[in-house]
Amino acid sequence: MRVVTVAGTRPELIKLAPLIPLLDARFEHVYLFTGQHYSPSMVQVFLDELDARAPDRWLDVGSSDPEALTVATRDALADIAPDVILAYGDTNSTLAAGIGAEELGIPLFHIEAGIRSFDRSMPEEVNRVRVDAIAALRLAPTGLATWFLTAFEGYDAVSCPAVGNLVVDAWRRHRPLIDARPAPALAAPYAVLTMHRQATVDDPEVFARALAELARVDMPILFPVHPRTTARLEAFGLEWPENIVVSEPLGYLDFCRAMSGAAVLLTDSGGVQEEAISLDIPCVTLRPNTERMETVFLGANRLFDLARDTDLAGVAARAIAEHDARPYRLNPFGDGRAAERIVALLEMLGGGETTVTFQDAPGIVGLEALRAAAATLGRRDG
Repeated sequence: MRVVTVAGTRPELIKLAPLIPLLDARFEHVYLFTGQHYSPSMVQVFLDELDARAPDRWLDVGSSDPEALTVATRDALADIAPDVILAYGDTNSTLAAGIGAEELGIPLFHIEAGIRSFDRSMPEEVNRVRVDAIAALRLAPTGLATWFLTAFEGYDAVSCPAVGNLVVDAWRRHRPLIDARPAPALAAPYAVLTMHRQATVDDPEVFARALAELARVDMPILFPVHPRTTARLEAFGLEWPENIVVSEPLGYLDFCRAMSGAAVLLTDSGGVQEEAISLDIPCVTLRPNTERMETVFLGANRLFDLARDTDLAGVAARAIAEHDARPYRLNPFGDGRAAERIVALLEMLGGGETTVTFQDAPGIVGLEALRAAAATLGRRDG
């Protein structure tokens, strides 16, 4: 069976790193990179750091434009003629893979399906919903994501198995490399900040409010800042508070090492919310909503709307003080075996058997549910 994995951004490469070797070992596998993050040299540095193999095909689109990505991806998929297409998350490359799969009549498996913020002003949310509508199978990261797909959007539960999130697999795979990196030169306790969304850094009033709130947090805050954010700061005539330790953007391993030693994570990133609960570190999400609602329900994450809320220092202090007393310490994103479950499902297409074994995990489907999902699809021999 010929399987194609489509990716287009550096964050996707992190989460796919545990899955790619398993696909290579079992299938005729083609790893396709669209070039949405369009510096091949930077992508290669990233792969080298993770000791991960390079994609087989580089489309080098050099843009995040949905139309350009769709045309290039569809043409590449038509040339490869896969039996199954795997796409991950909510990027424009994922949407391009979905549209290409639909036009070519090839089954698409959407990994990380069913995540919802219910905020259609976010392009990522629109992409998620559209790709889930195209997908033959929706591989949800959590039981809540499965419930959103079935209860709110009417999909059959058998087509939406909760397999876990590859972010946990990635931490298991990369943890020795992460632990070998030097710790930040900061006295504990410290916080780590990520803040990049246009709603925050492109709005001078919100950016100024954010800096004022961050200034009151009673600890050093490590902020690996993108040059674009620095340019906005200067254009708006703002200054970094004294407690923010600004650094150049960090590589993945160094950033993970910094997170693993932090007292609290302050972020507007969805991925950092997943990593925080996987590391058992309290998190404050600097947004009015989140598509990782499980983390809030479990008391591991709190929302703080930078445009309206006040007392970020108090919210962060309570997050730290109350974190260990949470009644439910479950990681909703699974046991780090999402890649094995995805491979098992693929092996069972067309009534086949799988060579993969794994233990049951709370909230995550077992082998019989994967077999039932596989049974909903026929198999084309490549």
